[in-house]
Amino acid sequence: MSFFRTVTIAAAAAGQSPQLLTRLRRGEIEGIIVKEVYDRATCDAIRAELEAGRHGLIRTDFPAKFAAFFYGINLNLTHPDLKEYFAEVPGFRDGLSRLFPGELNLEDRLTRLMSGLDEGTHYAAAPGPQPGLSYMFTTIRAHLPGGYIPAHFDDEQAARPSYRHLLQLVQMKLFSFVLAFSQAEAGGALEIFNLQPEKQGQPIAAGDRSAVKPDLDAVEKVSFRLDPGDMIIFSSGHYLHRVTPVSGAKVRWTACSFMAEGKKPGQVYCWG
Repeated sequence: MSFFRTVTIAAAAAGQSPQLLTRLRRGEIEGIIVKEVYDRATCDAIRAELEAGRHGLIRTDFPAKFAAFFYGINLNLTHPDLKEYFAEVPGFRDGLSRLFPGELNLEDRLTRLMSGLDEGTHYAAAPGPQPGLSYMFTTIRAHLPGGYIPAHFDDEQAARPSYRHLLQLVQMKLFSFVLAFSQAEAGGALEIFNLQPEKQGQPIAAGDRSAVKPDLDAVEKVSFRLDPGDMIIFSSGHYLHRVTPVSGAKVRWTACSFMAEGKKPGQVYCWG
């Protein structure tokens, strides 16, 4: 049996499995694959809108060597005072509502889905430092030909100054989702390794020169290339993972969010 225990369900049948995310947060399983969160035709239309830029979403970039960019602002890459970040939140929400109109609304659809898989636990964008502010629920990611993400634990993020406020709200044991809108011609796989941090927040790829650099060729792993419309939810804070380089001409489009239980029970907060 693989170290990475997964359960696969159809989005339409998610209400029949109200304990799956509860089990994942307890460590009884490591991953959930949800099929057809959006249908293929909807994904094709979303991808066309993204590529045409008809949405008004703010664009931010990974470092150039990663051949990738975001729509939205990734909390890891923003200034620690968060002023620009929160100033852009209303426009980001407006852009998402244009990209996902009406019943397609991304935040509504995904928070309802995940709450239904977690015994009614409330899922929402994390609240900001002042009343009326909130974090961006997600980011839309474009990995261009050659684009990749190096191996990392998501719990590394706690060391970044931009997380100072958020750490007051959450229990720092992250999980996350990746929702695919397109698939690369080759590559672009999410690889998850049978490797957990020896201590909380252990760095692998956070720019720490003293960080451990394991020989990943010798580590057991699982690999996922999601079909458009499918989503994986997994314990990304405690399992080393990466995205392999994209090959071919097609862009790998995904939506990704980080999530953590709030310090108050019955709440999970999400951010991009």
